[in-house]
Amino acid sequence: MSHPIGYVAKVFPRVSETFVINELRAIEEAGECPAVFSLHRNPAPVAHAILAELQAPIRYVEDVEVEEREVKRAIRRLAEEMEIPEAQRPRILPRKYVRLAVALAQLGDEFGVEHWHAHFASRAGHVTALASVLSGRKYSMTAHAKDIYHHDVDRDLLLWKMRRASFVITVTEFNRSYLQDLLGSGESTGATVIRLYNGVDLTRFVSHSPTKPRPARIIAIGRLVEKKGFDVLVDACAILRDRAVEFACEIVGGGDLATALREQIAEHGLSSLVSLAGSCTTEEVAERLGLAAVVALPCVIGADGNVDALPTALLEGMACGLPLVSTRISGIPEIIVHEENGLLVDPGDSEQLALALESILRDPDRAMALGVAGRTRAENLFDLRRNAAQLVSYFRTLGGLRAGIA
Repeated sequence: MSHPIGYVAKVFPRVSETFVINELRAIEEAGECPAVFSLHRNPAPVAHAILAELQAPIRYVEDVEVEEREVKRAIRRLAEEMEIPEAQRPRILPRKYVRLAVALAQLGDEFGVEHWHAHFASRAGHVTALASVLSGRKYSMTAHAKDIYHHDVDRDLLLWKMRRASFVITVTEFNRSYLQDLLGSGESTGATVIRLYNGVDLTRFVSHSPTKPRPARIIAIGRLVEKKGFDVLVDACAILRDRAVEFACEIVGGGDLATALREQIAEHGLSSLVSLAGSCTTEEVAERLGLAAVVALPCVIGADGNVDALPTALLEGMACGLPLVSTRISGIPEIIVHEENGLLVDPGDSEQLALALESILRDPDRAMALGVAGRTRAENLFDLRRNAAQLVSYFRTLGGLRAGIA
């Protein structure tokens, strides 16, 4: 069987990147036959049950043997065909990326790939751009957040990858505007930049009893990293406790800041009210959302420039009919319309966050109204299957993928 769409990821699967798995599932439901090419293996097991629903074969590019002479030949060819000046070759043609590109091009022949699509514009996008030249296949890529805003991002190299692509997808209008500004205007700027939201599976994340008040439980979901702002949430929980607000808070996710957050919880004397649940599967997240009253995700811009673009946790909470509380940064205001389906506060402000959470926890009727509006917004803008079908149409109209070849 041929696999006309070749998905490229740095590591697949990843616990925190269920949006890639879900997108692939939806593309398969639309009748396409993608294959997944993971540049590297994930040493940690991923337990999401939705992986079992995926039909796409997964190949690990780093496992393909490539002789050194093939790498040298590819470097010469790439430099000539792309007219890369000598001074720029180390940046554009690092040997480890070229080796992966040679292997990826070979796998493309083996699987009958007609169009490459890379998730993230960093390593996956770079290797795919090189493999595109070696294989003669077009490529596109989805740009998210870290691959755009992190201080380590080489903006000139990002532009180079964007200009060679058939088109670039990005997950928020905030991102699209930023990337379009980088490209500039005019016919010579290169690829079309398209805003296409990540979708949420509205059949898996469903609204639970919207007419009945829920227990006063705050849920926060995400990797325990700086940009999620969970330290701000812990401080806000201390304020809620001091204001005699009845609540419990569960932070779901794993990451480098687990120890620091645990110490912060203990210092505030919140161990009976705030818990760290560790990493959970997407199925377990759906269950926990069904027991919550509000989703809190007080995102901040990290010291390294990293920022969330379109947090999956907010989309899933909205699909479950929960009110949302988050911050006015990046693409989050594209999810939350203030006072319609949730509340927005300034990043890093624990007092504002506490007051927003209190206003929802003390007013169940308001919470239900926000949640109902959120479910409607999820259905209108963030339906996984509808958005994946739109992506397939871009593969065909802009990427040259033939229709009806699955």
